Amino acid sequence: MQILGLDTSGKTASVAVWDTEKQILLGEHTVYTSRTHSQVIMPMCKNLLTECGLTLKEIGCIAVAVGPGSYTGLRIGIAAVQGMAMVNQTPCKGVSTLAAMAARVGSDEHVLAVMYARESLFYYGIYQRHHIDSAQGGLHMQDMGTLAEIDEIAEKIKNYDKMMIVGDGTEKFMEQYQKIRKYPPWMVYPPSILKLQSAAGVCMAADYDRNFGTAADLTASYLQAVQIQKKKTDL
Repeated sequence: MQILGLDTSGKTASVAVWDTEKQILLGEHTVYTSRTHSQVIMPMCKNLLTECGLTLKEIGCIAVAVGPGSYTGLRIGIAAVQGMAMVNQTPCKGVSTLAAMAARVGSDEHVLAVMYARESLFYYGIYQRHHIDSAQGGLHMQDMGTLAEIDEIAEKIKNYDKMMIVGDGTEKFMEQYQKIRKYPPWMVYPPSILKLQSAAGVCMAADYDRNFGTAADLTASYLQAVQIQKKKTDL
């Protein structure tokens, strides 16, 4: 089965195609762009499918990052997937942006995925990554911590013996972490490619958890009140 994945949750617009049987990334287009994701995501999907020699009918599942992330970006990605899926009634999968970032880490690693929210607040998730072929194969969530102060996250990770940190909040997190605690020797700083969102991770996370649904099931998971909701509350 081929999974088409999209991620529009952050600064990057990203699409990828993953072969679940061969465990091969057939192709990926990722652009760090200042343009609106709505302008680029559909042409990227069309071009990548053509380059992979596939049609939308041959896609077994369309997966998309559903949050946390940009309010507008998440809506764009979900709407794009719903539009494509409804044509052929293609199964869909909403994937946590944090899980998608953790899914790309090498096997047998504890992973802390972080995205910066504001001030000392971060979205975070703690995962255990096992090789797909092992008895425990896949990505296992150990702590889906939604939104928390850095002090709280630091307390949760203090007893780990080794951990890879990933996500677009990496620099902010480590900058603030070192002000409250000494930099832990067991924390592995990620290569640049693991600091930003990627549709490849969306595909892989969807493959690990094949509880697929329909286009109608997709909904954004902001993990906090978005700005527009806050404004309504203040009225």
